[in-house]
Amino acid sequence: MTATTPRRALGGDEQRSATPSATARGVILPLIVVLLVVLAGLAIVASPAFTAWDLGVIRAVERARTPFLDAVTLADDLLFSPAAALATVGLISAATWIARRRLGPALAFAALALLPWLGSSVVKDVVQRPRPLSAGLPHHVLTDTGFSFPSGHTSFAVALALGLLIVFGQGRLRRPLIAFAVVAPLLTALSRVYLGVHNPSDVLASLVYATAAVLLVLGVLRLIAPPLERLPLIGPGLDPAHGREPRGPR
Repeated sequence: MTATTPRRALGGDEQRSATPSATARGVILPLIVVLLVVLAGLAIVASPAFTAWDLGVIRAVERARTPFLDAVTLADDLLFSPAAALATVGLISAATWIARRRLGPALAFAALALLPWLGSSVVKDVVQRPRPLSAGLPHHVLTDTGFSFPSGHTSFAVALALGLLIVFGQGRLRRPLIAFAVVAPLLTALSRVYLGVHNPSDVLASLVYATAAVLLVLGVLRLIAPPLERLPLIGPGLDPAHGREPRGPR
């Protein structure tokens, strides 16, 4: 009969060193996706045929114009504008800090919501794709400046929604935040095409880029700030012994 020896539980340092695959999933893979989006943008800029297809889709969308849709999409344009983005994140972060009396969740939310959005501006400067030509879109609703790929509004909608879900997605808030994380980015993506300020490929790339960028920021946060693993989608969230959120020293 062969004797068996009990397995010794890994300590914190041993666990971190024993999970290189977790590090790869949390940081390296999202980074690769972001780089692939950049390469896809450069390829699209070099393809007149792709731009022609984009314009064809925008013209088809223009045929669905109604005063109600104009109002909805213009409201979305305002809600996810740069000024509104900074104000929204600032207010939620401040409220989180005051309510929880912990700076970590407030900073985590701000990083998850803002860094992917700011990163979209860097990608724009690298890809340098022009906006859809207004001359080719006689019924466009809005005129915007700057580069087009990816959409900053869509990127912020994704980052805001996922940031809210990651930091606050527990208990009764979980289902509403999941719904918001689906509806807000899709509505914003459609509105950018409807308004004529972005190509369909711009907003599709934004959905992929921003999701990967949020996961990248999340992976970095897990590496540099272990206490943040107590957040709902970062770590266990609840203390299994007591069924409530663990409390650190104040």
